[in-house]
Amino acid sequence: MATGVDRFYIGGEWVEPKSGDVSEILNPATEEVIATAAVSSPKDAVAAIEAARVAFDEGPWPGMAPAERGAIVRRMGEILHTRRRELGDLLREEVGATLYLIKTVQVSWAIEAFALSAEWAETFPWEEEAPSRTKPVTVRSLLVREPVGVVSAITPFNYPLFVNSWKVAPAIAMGNTVVLKPAPWTPLDAFEIARAAEEAGLPPGVLNVIGGGGVDVGEEMVGNPMVDMVSFTGSLTAGRSVGARAAQTVKKVQLELGGKSAAIVLDDASAEDVAMRIMGNCMLHAGQGCGCTTRLLVPETMHDEVVERTAAMCALMPIGDPADPSVVLGPLIREQHRARVESYVQAGIDEGATLVTGGRRPPQLDKGFFYEPTVFTDVRNDMRIAQEEIFGPVLAVIRYRDEDEAVRIANDSVFGLGGAVYSPNRPRALAFSRRLRTGFVGIGGGMLNFHGSWGGYKQSGVGREWRAGLEEYTELKHLTWVEP
Repeated sequence: MATGVDRFYIGGEWVEPKSGDVSEILNPATEEVIATAAVSSPKDAVAAIEAARVAFDEGPWPGMAPAERGAIVRRMGEILHTRRRELGDLLREEVGATLYLIKTVQVSWAIEAFALSAEWAETFPWEEEAPSRTKPVTVRSLLVREPVGVVSAITPFNYPLFVNSWKVAPAIAMGNTVVLKPAPWTPLDAFEIARAAEEAGLPPGVLNVIGGGGVDVGEEMVGNPMVDMVSFTGSLTAGRSVGARAAQTVKKVQLELGGKSAAIVLDDASAEDVAMRIMGNCMLHAGQGCGCTTRLLVPETMHDEVVERTAAMCALMPIGDPADPSVVLGPLIREQHRARVESYVQAGIDEGATLVTGGRRPPQLDKGFFYEPTVFTDVRNDMRIAQEEIFGPVLAVIRYRDEDEAVRIANDSVFGLGGAVYSPNRPRALAFSRRLRTGFVGIGGGMLNFHGSWGGYKQSGVGREWRAGLEEYTELKHLTWVEP
């Protein structure tokens, strides 16, 4: 059984929660209780924000050299690395992560955030001289980047250690202080980051971690005037509320709000290759990923073959216990989330789409929140299953006649987070990708690169993360003087 949480990490100390509320943390593959966790209240959020404010205004952290901060941030990553096996076990139990995901996104790629953030902060252009103005007098200017201040970080349930790490590591490496609130269903791993911070010697108040509270806790973290920035990953509906509330105190926001990403098959692609890759990109973590390519746009001439091969891949996809090395598809996070996915599948049927495969709970599994990989064809892009983020293993296949129509369909969405283009002709695929209104495009199966950028166009969010997002955690100051 995983270690429960009965204390919060605030101001460098493990303190009792202000409320006595406790939640049960379930293993989504077995439905068993694996731990209990204290639930935060607005008072806990205020205490954490006050600690972060004091640490930023009066503590040494913002004024330390980037290399000094980097040494501690690196040490946090090293400590987490020594615990990677235990972290993997925790994430399998807490999130239902498969062994493949544990080895990559859920653990290894999460830990990588600390070393990379330290390196980037050390080489960041903190000061830059701007071109001088010469008339009527010579004016010199220096552009200085400084930490933004207190950052509220609010994270989702799907990749908790990964998202927590990629908010905490760059924020503190850039000299900020942080209050981290994990999702109520998956709070446990956040406190592993707190333990690493304590062991690494992070000054008190630089990182504060509270339990996964409700909407009232999030509202406090967003609206409190002592907070300078909010970094939020979650649903579009919640993100809209975060943005509106943050605007009341005119604070900086970084929002990653999901997507309805399209994978476009060009007519020179291999149907077999597409079927294999789309199953990974759409069904990864049972479709519980904001960047999953859940719309598949296929030329009419290839449609039937791609659908046939994709459905066959679904039938071969092992589903079940995430601890089994052969399992590809693990569970959804909770019963209410599975019910939500089921409602979308029914909506697809009701709107006239054809259910090709899946669309049910696996009959051989009587425990766990599992759902079969599901493929719809005869999908119009105005259907709910083509427009709304389902966050489950559901693929909508849409026909197109030519590349112009494919671009129109792909861009006909309020979202613009990710996408994919399949073609063996890289120049053609690159040219097509430039026409898509989306923040990330994987070409021919291209994978994520933390030295690049993550974030979306339109209502997929505001700002960027990873290397391109470092500036989000800074403010720009212009220093100017007149030369004698």
